[in-house]
Formats: sequence, C-alpha cells, structure tokens
Amino acid sequence: MLRNVLWFLLLFLVLCCSNQNISEKPYVGYLKANDSIDIPFNFFLKDSEINISNSKENVSLEIVLRPGDSSKIISYIFEDYIMFKNYKDTLKGFYYNQSLSRRIPFFASPGSNRFISKNKEDFDNFNGNWHVIFDYNNKASFDSQMMIDQFKNEISGTVRTETGDYGFMQGIIRGNRFSMSNFNGYRGYMMDGYLKNDTIKGYLYMGNYDSKPFIAFKDKYFNLSDPYGLTKIRDGYDDFVFSFENTKGDLVSNTDKKFNNKIVMVQLMGSWCPNCLDESRYLLTLSEKFDDIKFVSIAFEYAKNKKLALNNLNKLKKLLNIDYDILLAQYGTSDKFEAARKLISIDTLISYPTLIVVDKNKKVRRIHTGFNGPATGKRYDDFKKEFEDFIELLNDE
Repeated sequence: MLRNVLWFLLLFLVLCCSNQNISEKPYVGYLKANDSIDIPFNFFLKDSEINISNSKENVSLEIVLRPGDSSKIISYIFEDYIMFKNYKDTLKGFYYNQSLSRRIPFFASPGSNRFISKNKEDFDNFNGNWHVIFDYNNKASFDSQMMIDQFKNEISGTVRTETGDYGFMQGIIRGNRFSMSNFNGYRGYMMDGYLKNDTIKGYLYMGNYDSKPFIAFKDKYFNLSDPYGLTKIRDGYDDFVFSFENTKGDLVSNTDKKFNNKIVMVQLMGSWCPNCLDESRYLLTLSEKFDDIKFVSIAFEYAKNKKLALNNLNKLKKLLNIDYDILLAQYGTSDKFEAARKLISIDTLISYPTLIVVDKNKKVRRIHTGFNGPATGKRYDDFKKEFEDFIELLNDE
C-alpha cells in the first residue's frame, strides 16, 4: 500500500515538474515538409493549452501531460495529435494522424516571427486576386483563386478552390518571394513562390505528404465555377434519398415523418474536414434564424473502425452543440467514389462538404458543392446573403 502511495506521489511530482518546464510564452512551431522546407505557425503556450494564430483565426489545442518527459497536444475536434519533448524551451516531436498513417516531424522554439526577413523594406507587390493553376503541367491540373491582402511586406489571405478554401493564412514578402502558411490542428499548408514578369511560380506544401507546383496570374475578374452547377440530382429522382444510422444507432431516412412539410438541408461531410467544420458552424446559425428547417449531416469517416468514427462524430457534436442527427454512412475511407455509390440520387460526389437543399414538397432545389468560408472575407458575406435570401423565398412557398 505504502509503495503505491509513494509511486503516485512520484508520478504527480514528475507531471508537475514537466508542466513547470514548459514556459508560457509565444512560440513558432514548424512542420517539416521536406529536408529543406518547414511549414511555420505561431502559437502561445499557456497553462494546459496552446493557442494558434492564423491571421484572423485563433485555434486552441489541449496539452496533455504524460508520465516522464513527453507531452501530447490534441485537438478538441480532429483526431490528430502532436507528441513532443521539451529541451530547454525547444519542443521536438512528431505530428500524427494514425488513420491516415501520417507522421510529420515537429519542432518549436520561442519567438514570434513566422518567417525571417533580413530587409523589411525590400518587397514586390503581391496584393490582389490571382488566378492559380495547380499541377499545371499535367492532366490533373485545377483552377483556384488566391486572395492576398498586403501591408508593406506582411500578407494575409487564402486560396479558394471548387471544394473549399485553404483557411486563414499569413506570411511575408521577401523581395520577389512570398510565403504564407497556417496550421489548425489538422491541416498544415504553405504557399511559397516567386514573382517574375507578373507571374508567380511556386509550390503548395501540405505537411510532408504532398506538394503541388502552381503558376499564378493576377486577374481580378477570374472566378471559380458555379458551386450550384457541379453536383446534380439524377434523372428519375426528386427527393434526396438516404437511410443511415445516427450516432445512437437509430435508423434515419429521408422518408421519416419529421421531414414532412419541412425544408431539409442535408450536409455530406466528415469530422476530419476543416471546410465541413466551417459549414457546420454556419448551419447552426441558420438553425437559429429559421425554426422550420430540418438539418441532417451524413458523415464519411476515414477513421479505421466504427467506434473511433462515432467517437469523432460525438466529439464534434458536443463541441459545436449540434442537436440534429449526424448519420454515419462510411468509415475506414473517405473515398468519394465509394461514398457516391451509397448516394443513389446524385450523379457524383466532388467535395466534402456538399449541401443539398430539399423543399417542403420533397424536391431538391439546390446542391451546393464545397464551402468557401470565413477566410474568404467579403465573398463569404456575399454567399451568406444570397443563400439566406433564397431560403426566405423557399420558406414562403
């Protein structure tokens, strides 16, 4: 008995000492993309949390102290985590996503400069909207829009794609080179390129698991394809057909009585998807504005087993205070071709998220592919106004 008490006291002292050894101060963290490229992000370490700053976005992650000299940083939403050790205020370890078999070297040191600039007065003009073509040398190329706000050599912005934006990014300009990055606990991205003759060439780095070359041209008139025209209802269908179990194991179908004579919004999503998270937050604001709308989310999870998938979904529901059903349609993979076979009334599945709007007569009126959220600024505000005006009209029918 005495031995157990002494062991518990020793463990308590170790954990306390570990906590005291991590200083409360600003840090710059890095995810290694390759041997020569690091993806930086700013965070402040305080108490049992780190607070990440990406331009106008703040993301909190929890620090869990472990026996010995290692600590674990976990997301309140995503299943990803960072294991690290503290070496005199230098943190070293790895970022992990076990479901996707990802392991990325991580390190951090005290500081506030995400990128180092030797001459803050030497910078080209990157301000404005850019037409970006990723993978421009092969058949898999795709168009995007990069939005950059510049103040002297400091920049913020994002990249809009047909499936969603890349989140709030921030960085600097060094001569004719620009770099901007972010990390939100799941997604660590960096856009890095050089401007020459009004053309940017560079790379998008996504952790250490992918990178894409891009070319960009300044073009204030370029726009993405209409998000309402990318996914269509199949011939022979009016309603959106679904029947899956919710997180409690109850079967929920489009034919259930609770959906009768109601506008129904069906979100195709995953708990792992940052753009789905943005859209879920927006749907919750709609649920407060429109009493008669019914919401349901259908999840496609890459978690390797059903238990973990349900745990991730319940964690999302609890954090956002979601009171409508989230249905688990698939786990073990988020593959869109596999998912599309379970969704018999739409012609394809291009993006997570995809939002289907069904009117009171059980007829699909709109399908919105992807979600470009708060990081896109005025474009997001314009989307919300147009979408809510449409819902008002639908509600009056």
